[in-house]
Amino acid sequence: MKVLTIRTIIALFIVGIGIGVAQAWFARTPAPAPSVEEQTPAQQVRDVASGNSALEMVFVLDTTGSMGGLLEGAKQRIWGIVNEVMQSASRPSVGVGLVAYRDRGDAYVTKVLPVTTDLDQVYSTLMSYRAEGGGDGPENVRRALADGVHNVGWSPRANGTAQILFLVGDAPPHEDYQDEPTTTDTTAEAVKAGLIVNTIQCGNMAGTQEAWQAIARGGEGQYFAIAQDGGVQAIATPYDKELAELGAKIGSTFVAYGGGAGAAGVSYRAAARTRQAETEHKVASLAPAPAAADRAKNKALNAEAYKDDLLTSLENGSMKLDALKDEDLPEDLKKLEPQARQREIEKRLAERKRLRHEILQLSKLRDEYITAARKKQTGKPNSFDSAVAGALREQLKRKSK
Repeated sequence: MKVLTIRTIIALFIVGIGIGVAQAWFARTPAPAPSVEEQTPAQQVRDVASGNSALEMVFVLDTTGSMGGLLEGAKQRIWGIVNEVMQSASRPSVGVGLVAYRDRGDAYVTKVLPVTTDLDQVYSTLMSYRAEGGGDGPENVRRALADGVHNVGWSPRANGTAQILFLVGDAPPHEDYQDEPTTTDTTAEAVKAGLIVNTIQCGNMAGTQEAWQAIARGGEGQYFAIAQDGGVQAIATPYDKELAELGAKIGSTFVAYGGGAGAAGVSYRAAARTRQAETEHKVASLAPAPAAADRAKNKALNAEAYKDDLLTSLENGSMKLDALKDEDLPEDLKKLEPQARQREIEKRLAERKRLRHEILQLSKLRDEYITAARKKQTGKPNSFDSAVAGALREQLKRKSK
């Protein structure tokens, strides 16, 4: 038997202390947080619930005849704008609302879509907008701004959500509409409620700059001047088509659930399936390729990607597998024995996870391609999407302090 010397024993003792200290250190030092791409939807939901900010933004959009270019640009870039926010350091959940406005005597004065996390509904509504009407210069900006501040269903101020409004148009308010609230009063009410009001002026119609600057100043926001057509330059990439196809595939994993038992439950789930199928068809047939690619990425990032979808609810933790009620399930799952049902659901979850991984990996290549293409463009960005992105970066940082 080998006898250890005193020196050897002391050395081993010191090494032992070192190992113990290292173990204690690593035990108390948290692992680096996963990137957005590495997070599961459930992790994203926990981040928001544990204090990371959520964001609600409302776009108040002039939809008169001169705004065709801006509206088409917004349709191209709305998914990309939301994706950029979801990948920011605070990783907020995002709700979006819309107020389309024209003027008295047009087909409508305002159309309001309340704030929602159902981004497919937002996109479908945006796709329905047509640039028509107007023609007399000023528009009913007073009513539009008031609806954006008071009638879109903002969350209660106490929940810490960042709430940001963008007024986008090319014509000044009708100051002769004395029965409408003034923009000065409305912006003051917005700030009192915790909102930030930004303005984006398209073109250079006389009187608009002064009005838009005053609204942004009163709303503690920013004023931007962009081209009449919105200046949006959506960059097509070699990855758009495949991403759109992957987006359709991940959409096909949708499993309608909820509604309870009986005919009412069957009707509820059937309506959810129909709505989802119609949305996928609309995106496939109407959305420009870059927008469809951005939507696919959003479906991979978004913890609330699909409404009334069983897999979304299981992934983000709002529903537990063992808490599922038979009466809320579609017929193909309801008829399975519990163990077989669990295996089938886990199989579908694994397929969605695989598709999500493919989308995010391909989106990285697409983002690199777009970044390289933008570097070749000359001049400072002067567009709807760059204005929105710039305001959000500054204002989300301000709200987080």
